[in-house]
Amino acid sequence: MDNREKTKLTDTEWKIMMLLWEKNPLTCRQIEDDLKEETGWSRHTIISFLKRMQKKNYIRMEEANPARLYYPLLNKDETVLQETRSFVKKIFDGKMGLLVSSLVDSEDITKDEINSMLQSLKEALVEKDEKNE
Repeated sequence: MDNREKTKLTDTEWKIMMLLWEKNPLTCRQIEDDLKEETGWSRHTIISFLKRMQKKNYIRMEEANPARLYYPLLNKDETVLQETRSFVKKIFDGKMGLLVSSLVDSEDITKDEINSMLQSLKEALVEKDEKNE
């Protein structure tokens, strides 16, 4: 069974995956250096996380001299989409429109972000129309 089909990353796993998606491969030392200030995690802690993530098939490790290299096995876009769908289902009873309304009603949203959302919605509408033709 492929565990990646039902991926539910923990907050810790998200931090590591975001690094690996941004730049890979990375060594344990590089991951430690990138996360040390934010998390305070020791090298031993990071190694434990990496081993667990390997067992879940989220990442792969390659033996290289002098250090092991870590690569993401999960696709970022697919993982983000899956997590978003799970969030919408849990918080908004599966209704995407409620999510969009909530975001638009937020005082923190900028005009540029609204324009970006509007553009994405227009593109999605065109795609839906093309599929129905």
